[in-house]
Amino acid sequence: MLEVLSGSSAEFFSWGSQDATFKVDGEACDIKKFLVDPTSIRTGFGKLEKGSAPDWVWAEVAGTRIQKPSEEHKPAFSVLVYVTKDGGSPAEGYRDWQSNARAAREAIQSVWKEVHDGAAKNADKLAIIEVTGKRAEQVGPARINVPVLKVAGWAAKPGEAPAKKKNAGADLF
Repeated sequence: MLEVLSGSSAEFFSWGSQDATFKVDGEACDIKKFLVDPTSIRTGFGKLEKGSAPDWVWAEVAGTRIQKPSEEHKPAFSVLVYVTKDGGSPAEGYRDWQSNARAAREAIQSVWKEVHDGAAKNADKLAIIEVTGKRAEQVGPARINVPVLKVAGWAAKPGEAPAKKKNAGADLF
């Protein structure tokens, strides 16, 4: 996951498939709703190793195929989200959600076509994403929990988003 450094604290958004919970800035919380900036999506590959900084390799245009950098790299995505206390977050504001975890990838893929298609009719707006539950899935010997998401509408951008390379595409991974 990407950590956006703001002052001395790391700000990020993540999904933990083993404990089946979202985390904002490392704090587990019961997220029910968040916003997604459809222009911020990036796809590519990521490698996470304990004790090392994440190694992300992004396609120039999201959804296009790029060469896998190594066998240790897994498909990955990055998208800018906006979280609120009303939506279940302990903090408010923009956070990066970057992951190469299968559960997170499946969750964002499940709504991305609708987000991408809706963005054309909702310029300069963010998609409202509702978390409607989670589903357990067997992946080889492991059992993961995938958050179940749905597009619930569109909202005006709440303030200025942090600068991020934009390369939105319709098809992910």
